[in-house]
Amino acid sequence: MNILHISPYFPSLGANHAGGVCMGKQIETLRQWNTVYVLSFEASEYDRKLREKLENDGFCRSIKISRMRRLAHMLAEPWMPNYFAARSSIRFAVIMIYMVRKYKIDAIHAEYASMGQYYWIKKLFPELKFNMTEHDMTAQSYERKVNDSKGIKKVYLKSQLKKVLRKEGKYCRQVDCLFTFNEKDKNLIEKQYGRSDCKVLNPYYGLDDGVGSQEPDDGVRKQGMICFLGQMGRDENYLAAIRLIQIAARVKEQIPELQVYIVGNQPSEQLRQMENDYIHVTGFVDDVDLYLKQAQAAVFPLTLGAGIKLKVLRSLAIGTPVITGSIGAEGIDEEGEVIVKAETDEEYEVCIQQLLRDSGRCRRLSEAGRRYVAERFAWKKSEEILEQVYGRR
Repeated sequence: MNILHISPYFPSLGANHAGGVCMGKQIETLRQWNTVYVLSFEASEYDRKLREKLENDGFCRSIKISRMRRLAHMLAEPWMPNYFAARSSIRFAVIMIYMVRKYKIDAIHAEYASMGQYYWIKKLFPELKFNMTEHDMTAQSYERKVNDSKGIKKVYLKSQLKKVLRKEGKYCRQVDCLFTFNEKDKNLIEKQYGRSDCKVLNPYYGLDDGVGSQEPDDGVRKQGMICFLGQMGRDENYLAAIRLIQIAARVKEQIPELQVYIVGNQPSEQLRQMENDYIHVTGFVDDVDLYLKQAQAAVFPLTLGAGIKLKVLRSLAIGTPVITGSIGAEGIDEEGEVIVKAETDEEYEVCIQQLLRDSGRCRRLSEAGRRYVAERFAWKKSEEILEQVYGRR
């Protein structure tokens, strides 16, 4: 089968955000049995570098999209939610039609709800299959932003939420096959949009099956070290990092050896200014696992966002105990079987102190977390589902 993979960000196992890595793994898997072409937006300098590595790959095309061009798209299509309109492009559409025609494409695999807007191509090619992966439910993310905002921002977000519900619902209902990454999103889509036949993939969190089950080296753990991972350009990660720094200031009074590492690309200047002798803001790093393996705990005090948090899965798979709330645990371990659950700042303070003072509990959580992820989130399941949908040549 000839497949055209379309996405709002450049898909690559070398991407600096979880969604890009997960898309890269899907492409790698599909290419085991099919010919896969890629058409993507090139939305950042990092995307450009990833694309340059594939300069001679005749199967990949990308469209550069600047902030000004995204804004122009938003203004030109006020009936669309801005998040979706930012990826509405005539240039993209023309190249997509060209590739479908030239390469005799049998199916389009679209990533994220925003790419569902290109479903209209089936009017030109009625036999074409159009499938879509919902990385998370966009409407739920906007609902949380609405609840967390005030004033004019709240009014704006409410208007965007209405548009998201209308467009996301339309795309989810009309595509031929809809994938999600967890049962929670499958149930939400059924309840909100009335579609009950979603196929649930296991998300790829950056480690191949079996890697996470390897025994961690406790000798590299640093007493008193905790870390937070995330793309700092995203509001949910930035706000969670600020919150963790505020929590850590009180924990430091009880745990003098506390060291906090905020790891992730594009930290703001405000975040950088909060560095001191125990708060470290790394910016982009080549290997986040180095920090996870050294930390006694990974702490994610998230208040925004939706869908499975791949940083939580990766931490558990490596054997680093995780402290997070309902948003960080959703779709993974909502009952707190292997995740240490906390919601309020005070609960986070207590949980951090307890873990840092109890090495035996840390080891037990490390073993349980690795086993839990290996048993429930193996990529093998996703390979089987993708093969069922797309088959072999």
